[in-house]
Amino acid sequence: MFQKSAFAIVLLLILNSCAVQQKTLKTEDWYAFTKTNPARQESSKIYEFTDGMIRMYGDDNGCLMTKKSYKNFELTLDFRWNLEEKYKMKGTKNSGVMYNIPLDASDKIWPKGIQFQIKENVTGDFIFLDQVTAKVNGKSIEAGASVVSPKFLANENAHGEWNSIVIRSFNGKITQYLNGKLVNECTEASSTEGKISLNYERSPIDFRNITIKSISKE
Repeated sequence: MFQKSAFAIVLLLILNSCAVQQKTLKTEDWYAFTKTNPARQESSKIYEFTDGMIRMYGDDNGCLMTKKSYKNFELTLDFRWNLEEKYKMKGTKNSGVMYNIPLDASDKIWPKGIQFQIKENVTGDFIFLDQVTAKVNGKSIEAGASVVSPKFLANENAHGEWNSIVIRSFNGKITQYLNGKLVNECTEASSTEGKISLNYERSPIDFRNITIKSISKE
């Protein structure tokens, strides 16, 4: 009887530990700002949270930013381009997921950090913003305002279909996955922790299943 009780307690502790380490990001975990109004605003007043999705649309560039900072994490999420007729737009579809945005970085379009580029034909590129550096294939990225390091594999689904993203960041080593395949990686990133942002660049887009968990190894 004692052994069964002890086992149950250990199992409960393990489950509680996992629950603490993994989190699904919800409305209250974000704030928003736009290019024309850089003041922090309630996330749901700028973007639509409905049916388990975040729907980003409108005429103004903007960011949906986490209130908290994260280090050594795995971030997973799904995205799709919103093709509804009422949101139809011209031009190349463009968005992105930013991470390792320092807590003291300015809320601006676009903030300091690293971006998983979401854009027609180049989804999976790294973009290093505001002097962030790293090594890709053993070569140092030159610091700049916005420096692109191309993906090495194309794996985006057709427009309107959901795509899955996984970003792993551990002590400066970063891997980016798109629909289950590794599409980019770097080491020695100069920004190793920070906030996370969904970028809206006037291309209507939906996000869902946004989950972050702590990791203890690469």
